[in-house]
Amino acid sequence: MFDFSFAELLLCFVIALVVLGPERLPKVARTVGRWAGQARGYLRNLSAELDRESQLSELKQQLEDAQRLVSDQQRAVRNMLEKYSSDTTKIGSDLVSAVEDDAARTPALAVTQEQPQESVPDAAPQGQENEVKKDVPQP
Repeated sequence: MFDFSFAELLLCFVIALVVLGPERLPKVARTVGRWAGQARGYLRNLSAELDRESQLSELKQQLEDAQRLVSDQQRAVRNMLEKYSSDTTKIGSDLVSAVEDDAARTPALAVTQEQPQESVPDAAPQGQENEVKKDVPQP
């Protein structure tokens, strides 16, 4: 910080010895040393405080970035959910309209009292077995 050579310090010491005298010089040196120690302590505290402030500002910036990222992801999820919700609603309405159209096209079964039909024989003739099997769905 300050650049003092040994010669400059020796010159300051000789001048202080002449001005203050040998009796007061040790007290003044002790006081100056105490002030220098306090100044170093203040500078150390100041630099530590500046470091903490810079770390705090970096952490705040990281927090803002993280919040922005979470907000963007939340918006994307909401948009996706709204899209899927509208798609499922459309599919549901299409399905309902298709079922209603099929119901409208299929004639209503009339309930009439008819004579019972002849009973179906247990065994079909040999030529008709294959036709019966084709019509019956396999489980």
